[in-house]
Amino acid sequence: MKNQLTPAEHTLLWDTFRRGDREAFSQLYELFAAGLYRYGYNLVRNRQVVEDCLHELFLHIHEKREKLGPTDNIKFYLFRALRRRLLDAIGRLNKLDSDEYLFDNAEFLIESHESKVVEDELIEGQKAVLIDELNKLPKRQKEILYLVYMKGLTYQQAAEVMGITMKSVYNTINTALTTLRAHVQASLQHRNVLLSLLGMVLTQYMNN
Repeated sequence: MKNQLTPAEHTLLWDTFRRGDREAFSQLYELFAAGLYRYGYNLVRNRQVVEDCLHELFLHIHEKREKLGPTDNIKFYLFRALRRRLLDAIGRLNKLDSDEYLFDNAEFLIESHESKVVEDELIEGQKAVLIDELNKLPKRQKEILYLVYMKGLTYQQAAEVMGITMKSVYNTINTALTTLRAHVQASLQHRNVLLSLLGMVLTQYMNN
């Protein structure tokens, strides 16, 4: 089954699973487990906790499948459920305010059609700068951007996953994008200056 499902395909797969179809359950795991694990590990940085919560989540939905409600976005449903389990687990360990909840070095994958056709060093350099600046943002800003832009959730779904208001999502994204725009521009300018200086040094060296 393809990785990107339409809302109708989400609904069909979820309803088939809820009726007890084993193949549908296997497809759910195949399609979403890896992404859920990456999100969970970005969130709490504790592999054992993430693995345990992910296992418990799939066990829970399998056992309670007949009582689960409908959904046309399985990813949203599972991300929200996993996040709650993770923060509950970390809370029980009294680590919610510690470095366990970082959302650090998240897997922000920036792709472009140009870079798929031609390995353009300039584009790759700009992407590297952007990813670096993304991971410098506060954890809440990173998490919201990750859910919306990397995982394709709507603003409303991201708000529900994180347990915050739509206004908070809008404000946080606006703040994050404003910060990113300024910092990326500054970083690229700094990088271009360094490249220019390096070019001058190399030219002078080769002419000597």
